[in-house]
Amino acid sequence: MKIRRFIKADAVDASRLIKECFLKLDVGGHTKRGIELQIESYSPENLIKKSEGIKYFVATNNSKVIGICGHDQQKVHTLFIDISYHKHGVGKQLLETILRDARAEGLKSITTWSTIYAENFYHSFGFYKIDEIIFPADTKDIMLIEMIKHFD
Repeated sequence: MKIRRFIKADAVDASRLIKECFLKLDVGGHTKRGIELQIESYSPENLIKKSEGIKYFVATNNSKVIGICGHDQQKVHTLFIDISYHKHGVGKQLLETILRDARAEGLKSITTWSTIYAENFYHSFGFYKIDEIIFPADTKDIMLIEMIKHFD
């Protein structure tokens, strides 16, 4: 497995694995419509657009994208791992890369919006819950947990 910077050509594979995670995992707190909204927000086109402000990295195995995660100056974004690679350390290596990079850029803390499914994973890296985020406000289709990690 290798971790490298995201390139536009990764967008189709990354979008596919994100969609698969939303369809096959019980992320918790999302309605059917909320899952559809999330999948739409991670289309290949939207990932490319997001990559203009988010420093994404991908994990690859034999040139196949098996994970994605990124960060900006405040937040960890878009941590998703191909389901067939769950529990193989891919998420751990990606998040460690993101945290090292964020710290090297001088960040003193970083937040994330976690699904219920990933809350314990983030907690194991020193993130702790600070709030619950439910949106859109009128439908409450998506429920996320805002978490923060302070760097020493």
